[in-house]
Amino acid sequence: LVLRLTVVLTDWFGPGMSNGQVLFSQAVPQGPTTINVSLMNLNTIAGGYHVHILPIKPGSEEPCSNANIMGHFNPLAWNVSNSPSPGNGTVDQYEIGDLSGKFGMLNDLNQLEALYMDPNMPLTGPYSIVGRSVVVHHANTSSISAVLDLQ
Repeated sequence: LVLRLTVVLTDWFGPGMSNGQVLFSQAVPQGPTTINVSLMNLNTIAGGYHVHILPIKPGSEEPCSNANIMGHFNPLAWNVSNSPSPGNGTVDQYEIGDLSGKFGMLNDLNQLEALYMDPNMPLTGPYSIVGRSVVVHHANTSSISAVLDLQ
């Protein structure tokens, strides 16, 4: 049994029309999660990307506000000041939901095609990312650029 979770970039809050998907899969429930990232037309404005605590509220005036989706998914209360710079540590040195910390930022990219393995991003159990959202932030501000539901 392979668990699969696909998120598709559906809403882009910023200039240009970005698209793509992030596919999460696990061959076994306690095994590592494979993350297949395919993001296009980022227009070099994207920065970090993260799993956030809550899913998007359909019909909300500000669907990607922190009040709606809350902060990064960090159920183990990892102190982010202990994390190395993005892309320079091991996956256990970042918040569970910190994709850009674990694998590198999106800065200056127009597209990203990548395959990652993460034993600390489960699709089952109490720390599961299922039912949350993936957020792509602007590179030059803390505003949110895109939101993807993990369903």
